[in-house]
Amino acid sequence: MFKKQIKVFIFLIVLMLSACVKKDSKPLTIKTSNGDVHYMVEIADTDEKRTKGLMWREKMPSNSGMIFLFDESHPQPIAMWMKNTLIPLDMLFISKEGKIIGIAENTEPMSLKIISPTHKAASMVVEINAGEVKKHAIKIGNTVVF
Repeated sequence: MFKKQIKVFIFLIVLMLSACVKKDSKPLTIKTSNGDVHYMVEIADTDEKRTKGLMWREKMPSNSGMIFLFDESHPQPIAMWMKNTLIPLDMLFISKEGKIIGIAENTEPMSLKIISPTHKAASMVVEINAGEVKKHAIKIGNTVVF
């Protein structure tokens, strides 16, 4: 009887832990001069997901983020905002070749100000916790592997 209870307990722990990991999260690596920085990012690849983004979240785990994927066949300058976003973020604007072409650091929560640090065509935007760019010396020209 005791062994059966242990098995049920272990099963419940595994089930709870698997619920903590977003099912649509994938690894993302930023190659910097200080070494590789690894994140698990949620994917915003539809208009609905891109519109919602990280709105209404009170916190985001460290080494986590969200990647916004746009139509690679028509890269264009991308503008973001912080509407209904409660946490400050660093934003990385990325070309279709995977190079960082623009960075917005420590964006203002709940702001309607347009964030578009580059006039170059981008295919992706990665949002990570504010301070990550400075902490890891992430720079324009670094490569993002996703």
